Amino acid sequence: MDRLKGQRAIVTGGANGIGRAIAVAFAREGCEVFFTALRDEEAALATLAELRGHGVRADYLLLDGADPDGVAQLMEAATRALGTADVLVNNAATMTRSRYLDITPEEYERVMAVNLRFPFFATQSFAARLRAENLPGSVINVSSISAFKAVSAMAHYQSSKAGLSMLTKSAAYELAPYGIRVNTISPGLTATKSNAPQWRDDPGLWRERSKDIPLGRPGTPDDFAGAAVFLASPESSWMTGGDLVVDGGSAAV
Repeated sequence: MDRLKGQRAIVTGGANGIGRAIAVAFAREGCEVFFTALRDEEAALATLAELRGHGVRADYLLLDGADPDGVAQLMEAATRALGTADVLVNNAATMTRSRYLDITPEEYERVMAVNLRFPFFATQSFAARLRAENLPGSVINVSSISAFKAVSAMAHYQSSKAGLSMLTKSAAYELAPYGIRVNTISPGLTATKSNAPQWRDDPGLWRERSKDIPLGRPGTPDDFAGAAVFLASPESSWMTGGDLVVDGGSAAV
């Protein structure tokens, strides 16, 4: 343990699901954590208590990633709580299931704002602060195998994740001279609180979708925690612009 001792991380969407698992894993490794939550303050307070239970400083901010002023609010609050962060995890995302011909401009704009615009400018702000202080850092973008494997009724979501995956490569290339690494985690089908109505109310559908996963089951949030710790730690110090696909083998078939 203590692989991240002395580090400070920002995790967006850290109150539930994959973001929460990453935040808890970071705290367990000695990292101080500032996280965001959309509106579930009960979940945010529970996560905060668990993080602090590991003996690290932690705090959170209720924030909508579609807010044009959201990045400035996040960076100001995180800096006030922890000081300059070493790690940024762009995890917060939103998704609706609509067929391509039915997606409205409003639906498209919100998905793009949360899933791509916010990480784009959060990474920019985070990197500018590190460069100004001549500090190295690590950015972890939580994308999806949907970035390169199409399924129906998710064209807007898949486009946003494809953009996020390319942002990783572009930012990694430009930020490498400053010692700022940027990498991606691409999850496969994962059971989280946000999609609970699907896997709880229609288990037959999830069994059917799981048939295409070589390891035989959907992921859980904890399946991604180790990858995030690795990318935040010195163990991945010669890795940037990469993509860790954590999907039970789905992308291999």
